[in-house]
Amino acid sequence: MLKSIGSLLGIFLFVALLSQYTDFDLFFSDLFFNPNQNQFILQGANKSLGIILHDYPKYLSILFAISIWIALVTSVLFNKNFYQNWFTTRDLLFISIASILIPFAIWWSRELSAMHCPRELIIYGGESLYLRILDSIPMNWSNGQCSPSAHASSFIWILSILFVKKMKTQVWFFTYLLIFTVSSVQVLRGAHFVTHIIYSIIIGHFILTILKTIFYNKNNKI
Repeated sequence: MLKSIGSLLGIFLFVALLSQYTDFDLFFSDLFFNPNQNQFILQGANKSLGIILHDYPKYLSILFAISIWIALVTSVLFNKNFYQNWFTTRDLLFISIASILIPFAIWWSRELSAMHCPRELIIYGGESLYLRILDSIPMNWSNGQCSPSAHASSFIWILSILFVKKMKTQVWFFTYLLIFTVSSVQVLRGAHFVTHIIYSIIIGHFILTILKTIFYNKNNKI
């Protein structure tokens, strides 16, 4: 566990320094910003498409989470687990807790964030200054509450299934890529920078590492 946490902290530090001392975030956001229209590509005329790409995958993820919760309840109360071919009751509890704890932790972190979203920044037609993660917060500053990405948390909990099933590296890679792809709609909407999504993944993986140690330690009695 300590090795995994150390790796996550190292990745977080690398990403934080990258965003602090380079224009990594600005580079990717600039790709999807139209300076002539002063908006991102999924704003304005394409706003409806942006909403669809944002909402529908999230709804599917929520429905899947609800099915896991229901399976947990029926397994505990009625000894009926309709996911029994894939998950034990312990697995269902692990996944259920992850599906609640990860979004909450990321939402709470975002609420404390001073950084504003790209579309709120002066450089992208908004009214707020661009703050990097290690910048001093100006006096009388109103928190932007934009980082990490709460939208990404709708999908990151799904990584708990990979922990349970002990999936191969290729599956992990594909799942990370899929989560990043569906979360990146927020970059195209000007609602997040790329690093906001990465921070969410780091937080989620940290929580899963702790939960795995608690649930699947040979000495526990859960």
